[in-house]
Amino acid sequence: MSAGAAVSVIALCITHLLLPWSGHWQAREAAYAASRQHWIRLQALVAGESALRRAVDAERRTDRESGALLSTGATPALAASRLQVLLRGYAEQSSVQLDRVDVAGHPAPDRAGLLAIPVVLQGKGDIYGLIAFLFRVQHGERLLVIDEIAVSTGLGQQPGDQLLVWSLRLHGLHPASSLEGQ
Repeated sequence: MSAGAAVSVIALCITHLLLPWSGHWQAREAAYAASRQHWIRLQALVAGESALRRAVDAERRTDRESGALLSTGATPALAASRLQVLLRGYAEQSSVQLDRVDVAGHPAPDRAGLLAIPVVLQGKGDIYGLIAFLFRVQHGERLLVIDEIAVSTGLGQQPGDQLLVWSLRLHGLHPASSLEGQ
């Protein structure tokens, strides 16, 4: 009977003392491991802070620079009017004649936070004038996206002169946030 009592005491000690202590030990080791992983991640973040700051600064600078390329105006209608003036200036600088500049279309959502202001142009001039105009559209002070271009030949004022008659469909981008105040 004393052997049975000894086995019972040992079993009680194991179940009430040793197993809880073992579970507590395993939980403590798991907490240490988690703490260590957190510490390693924190060290990596601190070590990479300057690189992250440079990346954020570069992204902000890019946003400011690309924002400067958007069509300006308190409303899309004013931005469209400014686009019309800008395109007429490009045509004058390029020695082409614009027969039609239509910016009367409705702005449509383009990308997150931007509206596309549609513009349709019709003009004529020689190949050099068209190339100069397209160069100004591509590299000008505002971001303009050419959607479609059609070119055909026509007769100039002098015999043997050939002019290019062309139409161009493009759009300028305007911040959609300007509509929130309306």
